[in-house]
Amino acid sequence: MAEIFLVRHGQASFGTDNYDQLSELGYQQGKLLGEHFLQQEQQFQGLYSGTLARQQQTAQALIDVYRAAAVELPSLTIDANWNEFDNHAQVDELLPAMLRHHPELAMDAKNMMNDKKSFQKILRTVFQYWILEEPQSSTLESWPQARCRFEAGLDAVMQQNGSGQSAAVFTSGGVIAAVSAIVMGLGADKVYGLFEPVINASVTRLVHNQHDISLSSFNEHQFLNAISGSTDFISYR
Repeated sequence: MAEIFLVRHGQASFGTDNYDQLSELGYQQGKLLGEHFLQQEQQFQGLYSGTLARQQQTAQALIDVYRAAAVELPSLTIDANWNEFDNHAQVDELLPAMLRHHPELAMDAKNMMNDKKSFQKILRTVFQYWILEEPQSSTLESWPQARCRFEAGLDAVMQQNGSGQSAAVFTSGGVIAAVSAIVMGLGADKVYGLFEPVINASVTRLVHNQHDISLSSFNEHQFLNAISGSTDFISYR
């Protein structure tokens, strides 16, 4: 069997002009992730990331920890198939119609870029509409398109991952939720329920052979507390 570790990026820069950058906490989470794997004497034969800065920066934080310990790692392979859903594009295009049906969300919509709870409520409502109702759009990626993209990314890693080997994929919470649902054979209605609880810098482990793949563990993050000795490194967004 081989294994694939799906790593959610560290905390990004919510509420700033550029969300797609790790916050200082996000960098620290990435380093704790590296220290955790190093303590486990985890070897990697493959490292993968989407094209997003926050994903690659999390990978680099782990790489820096390994390099400081003089432990060799393969080069990072960049694959856009591991990019997150474009949640902001979904909100921009679908929210006006959603507010006509859910006027009670108007205040949350107004505050969403400054309040994480409001953002989460709007994201949940829009995401569920997007994935379950599959609204027609000439610009938005559809759920079937996204699913095919994730399956292609996963297949590429599996093909490169030989028996007994390990790969780490630095991606995002929505991707991890979708891939977990796909692997477990769950419907689209279950994806968001897996999306919301995914912790920054958490690890979801898949095991596979050439033909079959299964979920071994989901959203592991206890190492953030154990290594740091603090609960201050747990974040969701």
